Amino acid sequence: MKKLLKIVLAVIVVLAVVFVGISAYLGYSMTRVERVPLTGSPTENDLVYEDVSFPSLYKNLTLRGWYIPAYGSDRVIIMVHGASEHRNPPGSGFLDIAESLVENDFSVLMFDLHGYGESEGNTVSGGYYEKDDLKGAVAYMGQRGFKKIGVLGFSLGGVAALMAAAKDERIDAVVSDSAYADLNDIMEPEFSRRTKAPKIFLRPILFMIKIMYGVDFAAIRPIDDVGEIAPRPIFFIHGEKDDMIPPDHAERLYEAADNPANELWIIPGGHTMAYLDHPEEFIERVVSFFDGALH
Repeated sequence: MKKLLKIVLAVIVVLAVVFVGISAYLGYSMTRVERVPLTGSPTENDLVYEDVSFPSLYKNLTLRGWYIPAYGSDRVIIMVHGASEHRNPPGSGFLDIAESLVENDFSVLMFDLHGYGESEGNTVSGGYYEKDDLKGAVAYMGQRGFKKIGVLGFSLGGVAALMAAAKDERIDAVVSDSAYADLNDIMEPEFSRRTKAPKIFLRPILFMIKIMYGVDFAAIRPIDDVGEIAPRPIFFIHGEKDDMIPPDHAERLYEAADNPANELWIIPGGHTMAYLDHPEEFIERVVSFFDGALH
């Protein structure tokens, strides 16, 4: 009987070790992203620009980007890309957006979040530490003399913008395109997409990620942050056919922010498709919003 008990206990220990090992490996996989090489440059749009670098507030990692000046302007818009991308995602129209902003008297900073493009780092965190990249960008633009700072964030970039603005009052206004309100709501499908593993591993993986990398995915809830941004305004944009982040996330964020100066625009299309589907209206609305906020 004792021998059988020892065998059973040994099997349980082995299974536990295997389970923890698999969870740790999958946790590693969920915090890594395949770096996509940066392509293009502002010269494609006949824009004068400067290659720049500055430190993130996360581990002092070096972030790299493009500063595109609107000469004589005291206003700057920081553009923040989404997950698995970089400062100039192919087919995104980001350089066209930057060109339109410059034409409307806004300087522009486009940069790579840590772990993406040309920036340092090799982990991603769903906005948990990306917000500190944005804070580094805000500090850098402040050092360049800008006191009127807006942020235009897409998907993950929108999440980072909302979370950073809640803690950094130097951000005067935010346009958040296709951000989620609570990562917990979309965690399971994202986990399945990234790992192909059974859902039974999800909670252990989140625990291992918190231990190994200090990232608490369960705490990534911009819906808890947006109320702290007022009276600074937020413009929420989302697609009613977004199959990655349902449009009710934008509606919930808008309600939670509870600021009459905020705006909400639900477009007919999909994830981060507002500019591509409605370029003229997108620019008109975004420029009007920033004009009002950064006057």
